[in-house]
Amino acid sequence: MKSNFMFLFCAIVFLLVSVQQSISIHYRGTMISTSLKADDFRVLASWKANHVRWQLNWFSDDANKANVSQYIAWLEGALSVFDGMIPVLRDLGLHVLLDLHTPPGGQDEQHRYRIFTEQQFQDCFLYVWKMMANRYKNETLIMGYDILNEPDDRILAPGLLNWRNLSILAIQNIRAIDSQHPIIFEASPGGLPSTLPTFVPLSFDNIIYSIHMYEPYEFTFQNLNNNVTPIYYPGKIGEKIFDKDLLRSILQPNSVWQRAHNVSIHVGEFSAIRWAPGNSTANYLRDLIDLYEEYGWTWDYHCFREFQGWDVEMIGDPHHPQRCPVPTDRQLTLMNGLKKNEQ
Repeated sequence: MKSNFMFLFCAIVFLLVSVQQSISIHYRGTMISTSLKADDFRVLASWKANHVRWQLNWFSDDANKANVSQYIAWLEGALSVFDGMIPVLRDLGLHVLLDLHTPPGGQDEQHRYRIFTEQQFQDCFLYVWKMMANRYKNETLIMGYDILNEPDDRILAPGLLNWRNLSILAIQNIRAIDSQHPIIFEASPGGLPSTLPTFVPLSFDNIIYSIHMYEPYEFTFQNLNNNVTPIYYPGKIGEKIFDKDLLRSILQPNSVWQRAHNVSIHVGEFSAIRWAPGNSTANYLRDLIDLYEEYGWTWDYHCFREFQGWDVEMIGDPHHPQRCPVPTDRQLTLMNGLKKNEQ
């Protein structure tokens, strides 16, 4: 009887803590490299971030060749790295959005997600989320489970579940184990800003809907894979003048949808390549952060100390990056957004 009472007491305490966190914390942070050390997190905390999107990302072609047992072995290793950093994150007050960035199976030669072309990888996806729910159901540091990064089920093998139905089954499995942690859901294809306004919300409580914002891609990805004439923001891009008002027109339908369905929205990724001309990247980031704050959305910048092209601390041409000895305009813009966590 005493053990049953203690279990009930702990469950109630965890519920109260989770509810209080969801009420009192407005999450602003960054995605992070999978190789960060304690000192890196201390720097990020000094910028006033209050959470990170921890990507479980297999940065290797092996991810696209791995069978189920190899994938599970990799994931166990990645989670062990996360577990080892939990005391540091807790000490710094950095909550975690746990992001399954690499799905079972990775992608095939045609860049199709194998989770939507092979049954074994759908089964593995369901298994690993039950495993992670059991592992972290009592971990208050976690602010939510991002169950799949940028899903794309436009190519779906006969007999397999589309993303909506696969996610419903995964959420049911998680909820049977962990009824407290929010679940972050990205709609197909790719969590684009255009996906939610036509999406019918899932019939679960405590779901946070996520989008990723990189529009216009001609600007944000310029000179990443091939050389183009430098593109400025704000300015004419294609046939349109891109400025804060046009960014608002892209994002506004999501805010309308949010209010119509009384749900929460999290921007899981947004960025622009650091070598955009002049102050263009800082201007773009500033306008987006202003809009997220206007809509009351939580957000993660992509990315802190990962690929140097997105790194706000880096300067130099794409082939000779170096960390700037003083904060860049991009870093100052990001830090100003993160400082809102203190208000």
